[in-house]
Amino acid sequence: MALVDLATGTLVADPAEVATVIEPTADTEALAAAASGNAGPVAIRFPVFNDGRGISLARLLRERHGFTGEIRAIGHLIPDLAQFLLRSGFDTAEIADPDQATVWKSSVERIKHNYQPGFRNLLPLRWDASRTESKSLDERLDRIQSLTDRIREVRRRVEGRIAFSTSLGLEDQAILHAIAESGVDIDVFTLDTGRLFPEVLETVELSELRYGIRIRLVVPEAAEVEALVARDGVFGFRDSVENRKSCCEIRKVRPLNRELEGAQAWISGLRRDHSEERASVPLAAWDEARALVKVNPVADWSTQDLTAYIAANNIPVNPLHARGFVSIGCAPCTRAVQPGEHPRAGRWWWENEEKKECGLHVNPNRKGRAA
Repeated sequence: MALVDLATGTLVADPAEVATVIEPTADTEALAAAASGNAGPVAIRFPVFNDGRGISLARLLRERHGFTGEIRAIGHLIPDLAQFLLRSGFDTAEIADPDQATVWKSSVERIKHNYQPGFRNLLPLRWDASRTESKSLDERLDRIQSLTDRIREVRRRVEGRIAFSTSLGLEDQAILHAIAESGVDIDVFTLDTGRLFPEVLETVELSELRYGIRIRLVVPEAAEVEALVARDGVFGFRDSVENRKSCCEIRKVRPLNRELEGAQAWISGLRRDHSEERASVPLAAWDEARALVKVNPVADWSTQDLTAYIAANNIPVNPLHARGFVSIGCAPCTRAVQPGEHPRAGRWWWENEEKKECGLHVNPNRKGRAA
């Protein structure tokens, strides 16, 4: 028997560790016992190839029991199961004939560019020195001046899905321009909280027409929004910082975390000039909680660098910027900035906290809440 790596389609001829075997009839206690301590691999048996219980057990191990180790699929398996196993949390599959590894690899290749998010990111298992590699990427990007070339370098160095979450702000429009110019394969989406300025959606349409890139609109779970409003009221986010952060979490943080599941890298428009809290943001770093590489390709740009790039390339921008809006969030939570004010003074202006963040750029725990 040998194993095939579902993420790459390569053969693992001599598995290093013996796995704890779970039968398809395993109950919650058996799953909890197998997951406890994350000591070693867990193997889930498939008595027949179309037995969906193994798929469910893998998802329960990942989601409910927080298992982060290797999950193997063993038993009666066929190559066509590759994408379902991979997206459900499996890392490897047992094959009786090592020569069949090429068939499994072909199956994996057919779904290599599928943008639907997988259940979790397998990069930590494939990329042993994730922190070292991220630091190396950071140093490499620091030596590259062109934004377009930085995007190409990220694509060259990172396997799998790269996600770009855009707010349609100045930084993100510059990055979108570079993505289009680079011609590389990157998944672009924006968080539609249900409370965006109309100008933001107009900028989405204008950008799609300009660059020929689809910007997916990602919305929060309707039931969570309904429960939030029922509890706090329509404008309850202004009653306390805690209420406001709850609103941000449900409308922005949780949808973002769902979209980043299965991605190997996340591109954002953070810049060191934004605030004191972001003054040391790297060009690339390992995001431990999300298990991916977070890339901030304009982190070292000054505001002058940014505006000059936008002007030189005639990049479409949100018309709100011309009306004094610097950092643009949801309409009820954003106002124009007065001359001399901090760039983020227009966000949640009724709060007295110095550190104003919505949680998108704060590492979440496994349930998606801001730390």
